[in-house]
Amino acid sequence: MKKMKNLCMLFLALTFTFVIGFSSVQAVPNQVTVKRAVTVKDLISREDKGLTIFETTDGNSIYCMDIDKKALITGQTATLSGDGDAGLIYILHNGYPYKSFVNNVEIDKYITQIAVWWYLSEDKLSDDFKNATDIDKHNLRPIIKDLVAKARKAKDTQPKPSMTVDGKSGSMTLTSDGKYFESSYMSAKVIGANTYNVTLSGAPSNTVVVNESGNIGTTLNSGEKFKVRVPASEVSTLINIKIKFTSIAKTTKAKVYKPSDSAYQRVIGLYDESISLTKEIVLTAKQAKVCEYTGGKYYDRDGKETDKATYEKQCKHICEFTDNKYYGKNGDEVDKTTFNKECNASCEYIDGEYHGKDGSVVDKTTFEKECNKTCEVVNDKYYGKNGNEVDKETYNKECGQEVVVPNTEANIIIWIVILGVLSIAAGTALLINRSDKRLIKKR
Repeated sequence: MKKMKNLCMLFLALTFTFVIGFSSVQAVPNQVTVKRAVTVKDLISREDKGLTIFETTDGNSIYCMDIDKKALITGQTATLSGDGDAGLIYILHNGYPYKSFVNNVEIDKYITQIAVWWYLSEDKLSDDFKNATDIDKHNLRPIIKDLVAKARKAKDTQPKPSMTVDGKSGSMTLTSDGKYFESSYMSAKVIGANTYNVTLSGAPSNTVVVNESGNIGTTLNSGEKFKVRVPASEVSTLINIKIKFTSIAKTTKAKVYKPSDSAYQRVIGLYDESISLTKEIVLTAKQAKVCEYTGGKYYDRDGKETDKATYEKQCKHICEFTDNKYYGKNGDEVDKTTFNKECNASCEYIDGEYHGKDGSVVDKTTFEKECNKTCEVVNDKYYGKNGNEVDKETYNKECGQEVVVPNTEANIIIWIVILGVLSIAAGTALLINRSDKRLIKKR
């Protein structure tokens, strides 16, 4: 073979016990640096020639491309310059170290390198080499020729990395117990990766991503379903949650590296090219209009639009204070003064304010004049020194007395008994007095 003296073969120098199935493709570097590993004898030649075997300092297997140029030198670097075609991907993927031809590492390396040169520069190989018979002592030429022939027909059949999201933007729904807003189940199917990640922006702090098994987490397997769950208590206004699906897919490429000195050969190797995949959808959540009349529409206690009759049946707040709103005696929203006037019991002291007999807010003097409940017990209720209702202990403390409710019926009976006793005593005394007088006369 002509010019073999200046040719090189660059690949990963591994031990002879290397297991082909465990080989892995590395990520793409911008530069590679080579170093000498070993010299392999040219196995299809009439001359005793050798090929220099290199390996990259990052441990990947690479091969020379330009048969008529000089071999690289240990420590020399080459810079990424492009991609090899489908044929080169085929040769590298079906050559060493990914497959073995004769279960001999050095011979497998030799076959792969010669196949690269033959594929790229068949016209530069000697006829003696291409038609070798007696000089091909290991019968390698048929293996190399078959590898090259298949490479010429090869197509890059690797699936193109992609991400498909099963889900769409829309509104989240409130769970039946009213505790959470939840999205429907969604997922991402990734080609070129086993997993995908979910990140949320604009979501309340306790929002979670939960799969069908109830497990919480943002890294999921390709095709695995999840839903977004937001505590309803953290949704006070309309919120927009952006869901970002991301994945790093990989595809195998034959990467070409070129040294700065064009007199030296380019080299090629298989590398995993990473491709970032991203999809986004937006979810919205808003507290339902529970028992509200807004925009000319009525909403019932489940937040569903309804008619006026149903609304009034389910939702009228008669004299109620709820959700920081006051509702008067007709169920209409009113201000605090109207609420107190319509709904509060008259003559009461509430939240630091005096309410007169009609329920309106008055001053203390008017309150005492109208209500006269200062330090009084009325209808089994205790009123303290400010006229407000208090418990018995506070009443005694503020008013300085123990409340004793006289038992009038018992007192009347006692007086009747006492008067009866006195009457009997008086009668007895009178009889005794008269008896004594008769005795005196008889004497």
